[in-house]
Amino acid sequence: MLPPAFDPLEHIPDLDSREEILDWLESGEGYRKIRETRFLDAGEVVSFTWAEAQAASRVAAPSLNRFVLATLLADWACYANAADREGHAHLQTVVAAFPQGFRLWMARVRERCVPVGYTGFHPIAKATFSLMRDAPERITSRTQIASEQASTSAHNYYYLFNIGIVKQLQGTDASRALVKALAMDLASTPKRGLAAIVISPDGKRVVERFGLRQSGCITHAGQREIAYVGESDVEENSCRA
Repeated sequence: MLPPAFDPLEHIPDLDSREEILDWLESGEGYRKIRETRFLDAGEVVSFTWAEAQAASRVAAPSLNRFVLATLLADWACYANAADREGHAHLQTVVAAFPQGFRLWMARVRERCVPVGYTGFHPIAKATFSLMRDAPERITSRTQIASEQASTSAHNYYYLFNIGIVKQLQGTDASRALVKALAMDLASTPKRGLAAIVISPDGKRVVERFGLRQSGCITHAGQREIAYVGESDVEENSCRA
């Protein structure tokens, strides 16, 4: 939970053009600096959803685009492989479709808040879930796992879009808090099934803790990636990671 009158997105610009966004990501305050920063553990790290950032802002409520840009910066700082990083347009689409499923993590560094990780999940069509469960080899890009409008029937299927934190904080209290907060966010969301794509041993351990099982492999950017799925009764919200 954010402190009162605290704006964690104060130093995040509201950029629109692809060129401006790329220049900002590559700037001296961009993702490379974050990857080189030494962070204190847990006590200096905060997390929030877009709604929580709006409620805590000391001035005008931050735009969704600023939340997306901060999440994008965290994404680029987390992943060394450029093929694993998200683009602004795609991230904006999935966050706008289900903003309550995305939680951003930031660390305080010299009176500034720096994005260091995020978790995200969004609804997918039952047909998409079935494809990931029964024939994941037919998926040739993660972008095929498109977000859908969530229903109120508690029979939703969800896709774990991301769970990541910068390398410096992996294996710390901060990373454990990130997984715990994700578990709580998922537990508060009625669902029938959960799916994920795993690209690292750490990701594999996390999704298996949530009860997901390997269903096969997809292809993304020419690389094979492991698909995981889990289904539960409507009343059970433990599946997922």
